[in-house]
Amino acid sequence: MSEVKVDGRRAAVRPWHVFAFGSVLAVGALVERVQGFRAGRQYVLCHASATLDHLTLLALGLVAGALLVGIVGAAAETVRGKASRPAFLVACMVAALAFVVAADRVDAGAEERAVRMAGESFTEGACDYAPQVYSATPGWFSW
Repeated sequence: MSEVKVDGRRAAVRPWHVFAFGSVLAVGALVERVQGFRAGRQYVLCHASATLDHLTLLALGLVAGALLVGIVGAAAETVRGKASRPAFLVACMVAALAFVVAADRVDAGAEERAVRMAGESFTEGACDYAPQVYSATPGWFSW
């Protein structure tokens, strides 16, 4: 069990805290993105964009990374079995948060790109047969 002093008292940082923190962040970010497909801002694009697809997959990968950091961090500390400094557990929690923030920033960049692409003029016959609809998935950390 790792301990850290908070207001002169000892507060234990346990592996399950890391797991819970990473899991809650990742699941919250995933729910936010799935709901974004239904309720987010939508942009109709003249041409399909592989870049937007890649950015969406990157953001989802970063969310998965937050979950993975929570699981691996908790498992590594549990397997280790002995008490250690809280630095590793706190670093895992910070890393999980950083992954979710990065995912939100990637999504914000993708939305900016979709805005630029949607602003391009439509000319009859120049667009793809079935235009792509991009649904923005704004995150908590999209400032």
